[in-house]
Amino acid sequence: MFRSSFTTLLIMALCSSGLFAADQEEVQPERWFQVEIIAFTNAEVETDSPEAWPSFSSLPTPDQFIQIKGVTELLTANSALTPTEEETAELEQSAINIEQEETNLEAFVALSEFERQLTGQRNTLERSRNHRVLFHEAWNQPVPGRDTVIPIRLDGGEKYGRQAELQGYIDLYVERYLHLNTQLSFIEYEKSQDPFSFFSETSSATTASETMDAYGGLSLINADSLLNNRVSRKSDDFFISTRAALLSESRRMRSKEIHYFDNPRFGMIVLITPIDLQ
Repeated sequence: MFRSSFTTLLIMALCSSGLFAADQEEVQPERWFQVEIIAFTNAEVETDSPEAWPSFSSLPTPDQFIQIKGVTELLTANSALTPTEEETAELEQSAINIEQEETNLEAFVALSEFERQLTGQRNTLERSRNHRVLFHEAWNQPVPGRDTVIPIRLDGGEKYGRQAELQGYIDLYVERYLHLNTQLSFIEYEKSQDPFSFFSETSSATTASETMDAYGGLSLINADSLLNNRVSRKSDDFFISTRAALLSESRRMRSKEIHYFDNPRFGMIVLITPIDLQ
């Protein structure tokens, strides 16, 4: 079973990382942390479970959200993040500058590969035939209280028009301790010569145009909104979401400890490290 095989894989990765749990302590709002997240697919295994994934995601629609600045291009199955010598030198200098000027940290800006701590886990996942990395980023941020938290937008995997395989939001906040909420979807798309077939299939008693109006009109076809994940266009091809798996979880977090969020279709590894500004 993929679950047991991944458990073995993950334990090996964690043991080799040198990162272990620390005693949990109460956290004050607005304290700074480095946040690092890896999201990845799990191999699909046939089971007798009657569970069926919906054809599209029902993600929440926040009034406002934060996007990480300078995020690398969305990963594909064959992508390789190999910087040139000049880029490597710039990244090394950037890491030195940040270490020297830690009191002037920028919030929600993607960190360099040299500043990431989960590279070993990323490499282990990429060597496995059962997993594909969808998202891997690290950034610094102050963590607010629960009443003032703003969702952070994550997008990863292959991209279809403006729609990505992985998309959704996380909430990281303090309520005496650190807490992380996830609302993430892994969406599977198929190419379609007739995108209007999506509307005709949703309701046999409703015309295609009426269904389009009910779902937001032509924005569905043009895919000009991040909030639309049902129909998307890539070059001259149309894509329709056929299945969506949701990772919706709320968990109290320990800093300096690697956390694993589980879902049969995709998973997520999270590491939150406190930053000492003194």
